[in-house]
Amino acid sequence: MMSEIERIQSALHKRNMTGYHVQDRIEARTTAMKMIPPQSTVGFGGSVTLEQVGLLAALRMRKDITLLDRTKVHQPADQMALYRKMFSCDVFLSSTNAITLKGQLVNVDGRGNRVAMITYGPKKVIIIAGHNKITSNLDKAMERLRTVACPLNLKRVKELSQNSALFSDQDWSEEKIWGQVSIIERQLDPDRIHVILVDEALGF
Repeated sequence: MMSEIERIQSALHKRNMTGYHVQDRIEARTTAMKMIPPQSTVGFGGSVTLEQVGLLAALRMRKDITLLDRTKVHQPADQMALYRKMFSCDVFLSSTNAITLKGQLVNVDGRGNRVAMITYGPKKVIIIAGHNKITSNLDKAMERLRTVACPLNLKRVKELSQNSALFSDQDWSEEKIWGQVSIIERQLDPDRIHVILVDEALGF
């Protein structure tokens, strides 16, 4: 009998995406780093998972890439300019809020920049997802977004707002976090979306 991750890998393949199965966050980081060639321009979406696997710290150490580091931007106008620049980057990194056993990627975003770049723009998208993101179907995925991803991300952003000029003048609410919802059923461009599935609970 196929495991859940094997089922997802097979489903991703049918949807013109590539799935990888790794044991832990160290292997996830190593796998992702190998997929980012020298001279790449690299962007990333807001993601607890990327922080937990140590990928962002590792990228900041690389001297052979150009990292579009959103954490270094502190003014709203500069942030928007950086997001627009990310649309033409070589590699975009993110997690996903849920992935179904049928290989559907489900995400929610406040402004929509992350879900937009996963969908279209960057030449390659690398997604890292812990096994806690797996859901049996789309209904369960949407439930996960409402009851897990959205509340925990709202808490995270509110904590950030206390320490960052970028967020301090905004009144965050669930409605602002639940701004854009994306369901990726299929990728038309082959070898664009790569999903690294990890045998650990990561992010939310």
